[in-house]
Amino acid sequence: MTSLTQGQKDLHTIDADTLTATPLPALQYVVDQLIPQGLHILAGAPKVGKSWLALWLCLQVAEGKPV
Repeated sequence: MTSLTQGQKDLHTIDADTLTATPLPALQYVVDQLIPQGLHILAGAPKVGKSWLALWLCLQVAEGKPV
């Protein structure tokens, strides 16, 4: 019988003081001062144009046009 922890690595943790003292890199924006890089959720009521907004933003960014 093999151990369940075989081949697993230890979990690296840090405390809150270390986390708050760690310098973070500056944000990189996809759309200047509006949408930084990362994961975002575009939420709202049904049929208000979320998909069209997302499509329009993608086209503007891809074509290098201002938003």
